[in-house]
Amino acid sequence: AEFSVIREHYDQMDWTGRGRMELPPQNTGHFLRGTKPAIHVFRDSETATWSELLNQELETLRGPDSSLTNKDIAVLWYAGSEHIEHTVDTIYRVVGRWSSAEEEITVRVAGNCASAEWPAVVFICRYWSVSGTVTLADNSEERVTYSIFTIPLLYITLSRARVYCTIILLDYKPDCKYTDGMLDELRQRSDVCRIIDH
Repeated sequence: AEFSVIREHYDQMDWTGRGRMELPPQNTGHFLRGTKPAIHVFRDSETATWSELLNQELETLRGPDSSLTNKDIAVLWYAGSEHIEHTVDTIYRVVGRWSSAEEEITVRVAGNCASAEWPAVVFICRYWSVSGTVTLADNSEERVTYSIFTIPLLYITLSRARVYCTIILLDYKPDCKYTDGMLDELRQRSDVCRIIDH
């Protein structure tokens, strides 16, 4: 499933063999079954576009044909330090249209939800990559571009959604072979994931 694809590409980023951010353990031959997520990939971060998509997702989740209540929904986010305030303000502005004083939709940073679950999750993720020289397991050096948080946070977020998951990936730049490879493989696996390029 999509978890195996994400884990495989994340494991390629372990240049030293010492491990990176801990993902939940997975035994050989054991496959985690998740939802069939939709991943919206935006090359920019135009607020009007992604906030309207978030509003559409909440309308679907809370609309007249849905049995979900606000407590069944979480909007998770990751923005990087330079975009936190704007991203969070925008999320709360959209979510506020659907929340009530009696029952709010959960809004939480994606890295702080490892033990929580909701029937429906929408994840807003600002892509952020860095370039640097890394030392490989054989002590040679290689210059790489990588996104430290994108792949593990996708994994964590997908595992928090029991039934429904939409990911909105902002500012994506095809500059990281690990994330690019993961998205390319998921594009070819329409049985486990839908990738929508914007």
